[in-house]
Parts: sequence; structure tokens; C-alpha cells
Amino acid sequence: MGRQTQVAMTDADERDFLAFLRTTTDIQLFETSAPSPELMVVADFAPREQGHWQYFIWNRAFPWTPEYGVVADAAVVQERVGWSYLRNSSTAPLLEYDRHNFIDARGVTGRVYWAKHFASGSLAYDSDAFSRWFDAVVRWIRKRGRQQRRDAYEPYFMPDAWNRYQRAAEQ
Repeated sequence: MGRQTQVAMTDADERDFLAFLRTTTDIQLFETSAPSPELMVVADFAPREQGHWQYFIWNRAFPWTPEYGVVADAAVVQERVGWSYLRNSSTAPLLEYDRHNFIDARGVTGRVYWAKHFASGSLAYDSDAFSRWFDAVVRWIRKRGRQQRRDAYEPYFMPDAWNRYQRAAEQ
């Protein structure tokens, strides 16, 4: 089982999130898939309108070598056959960031996730130290975010996302 925190972030919130992460450690962002391995390594989150919904965030303080695979199954997404993906993401020192879709407050919820317990075999990095970093990230989200109601599965709306929903509720 992995560890996760539900979160809703706008583009402005995501810029704050990346700025915070960069104050904690050296990070590298990865798209979850791209036409080539080189295109998976990115500096920032891409516009949502371009279909970029999921990212991996590597805490470079933890050694890791990305292993790339190629999408071969047309049943996944036809347009992405032949694209590259990270084969070893479940055993890597990565956070997964899934974006909130902003269709409505109960839409697909974003999350920050660590696949700690889904790894097969032992992790090749210090999971206790990574857990401390993950906990610091979650504390930052919870401190800055607000929930519509207190619930373990309720997303934390970051400041700009919260304002967006408040404006929408007033209309």
C-alpha cells in the first residue's frame, strides 16, 4: 500500500508547490510518458490543456537510475504506443503528483503519492529518510490547504484552488 494525500492545486498553487519542494532538496520532474526518454525530463509542469495530468518528482538526494520502457499495448492509449515510460517508478525515490481536474469540487481529485509499500522486494534507498521528506511535503500541504469538510479522503485545496471554488460557489 502506498501513502497519499488528496490535493487540489491551480497553476499558481503548483508554482508555489515546486518552489517549496526546491527549498527542501534538489528535485527532478518527469512526465509519466513521452515520445522519448529525453522528453520525459522536464523543468516545470506543462499546461493542463495539453493533457499533462501526472508527474513523478525525484528527490535527487536519493540515488536512482531511471529505467525506461516502451508502451507496446494499444489497449492502453493508442496515441501513446511507442512512447517511453519509467519501468522502475514503484521502487524509485519518487513522489507521484496527479493533478486535480477542476471540473467540480467532487471531480477527479489530485494527489501526492508515494508507492512505498507497492515495491517488490526491498527499496534501494533509505525509506525512513524518504518518509521524513514525504511527511514534510504533506505537512506543507495540510498547513497551507483547506478542506471543505474534515475527512481523511477529502482533498486539501491549496490557496488559489480554494479561492477558485469559493468564487464558483458564489455564482
